[in-house]
Amino acid sequence: MSSSKRPSRKAPEKTGRDGQPPPLRRPSGRPPAAARLTIKPGRPRTAWADHAPPPRQLPGGSRRLSEVQLEEDEVLLEGFDALLNGVKVRITAVLERTCVYQGAEGERRLATKSELWVEADKLPIRRRGIG
Repeated sequence: MSSSKRPSRKAPEKTGRDGQPPPLRRPSGRPPAAARLTIKPGRPRTAWADHAPPPRQLPGGSRRLSEVQLEEDEVLLEGFDALLNGVKVRITAVLERTCVYQGAEGERRLATKSELWVEADKLPIRRRGIG
């Protein structure tokens, strides 16, 4: 039998001993339990930036961008210069194996990290935050 053809069942009404509905609860005059909880003061919290280790220095010198080793928690940021076939270009985005650079006419182009030469100690590297 489908649910639309079943006779509807109403929830039984609650009644007291004498057949009357139960009395309504009176407010106790106290706030709810969650409002009565107290928060105990603890140590003052500091920003995570205060606990970040100092930036790691990369060895200097010119090398391919694909040869630059980053730690697991480091991210290479955009906005640095590199050499592509002897021509200085501005990197505007860093992807996993490629980078987006600004071409001579102002158009965006793609280059692999192995084609780009950079000064490793001048790269903008940031550590990932927690969370």
